[in-house]
Amino acid sequence: MNSKIDLNVNSTVTFQHGQVPHLLQKFEQLTGIALSLRSSTGEVVVKTDYFHGPCSIIRGTERGRQRCRRTYKNIEDRLLRRKVPFVNVCYAGFLVFAAPIGFRGEMVGTLLGSQILPQQLSSRFETEVFFDHILAAVGIKDPENFYRSFQKVRYLRPDFQRETFMEFLEKLADNFARMAFSGKTWPEFFREMKKEFRTFGNI
Repeated sequence: MNSKIDLNVNSTVTFQHGQVPHLLQKFEQLTGIALSLRSSTGEVVVKTDYFHGPCSIIRGTERGRQRCRRTYKNIEDRLLRRKVPFVNVCYAGFLVFAAPIGFRGEMVGTLLGSQILPQQLSSRFETEVFFDHILAAVGIKDPENFYRSFQKVRYLRPDFQRETFMEFLEKLADNFARMAFSGKTWPEFFREMKKEFRTFGNI
């Protein structure tokens, strides 16, 4: 029997080298949204962390790191069961957009867009009202630095903006899987995505 038939696709699809990390960073720059790509086992394969925001500060504490891990584990378990994209609210109060990365009928990873405000916060007071609980919950010792980091956080309006971003994430996940498996080049990938999203002309 041909050994290739017996291979689990999780062992043949790799995102850790080639152009995928570089592309993910470009998409963070384009969207202003923190992106991460995780394997189906929950391991962070690519995390560009292009900008240092409140989620980075939360994860910098032991309690915050543990809570984030539980949040991502719950998201990935749900994706594994349902295999459809969805939006979740994390324990800290940020929106997390999640899309499964599938290949040959198997889920090989998860693409996440996170650190997104669930509502428009126009003042420091509003931000404190919404997020002050997290300071004591995870043990953040520098509130000023924490609230300054919100300058980098985006808000996506319900309906059109959120639906558009979810479609973008889903299309990106689909192309990443095929790109990682087939060794697709950046020009090939760019041409395919440009057909779907005119904003790719800004990359």
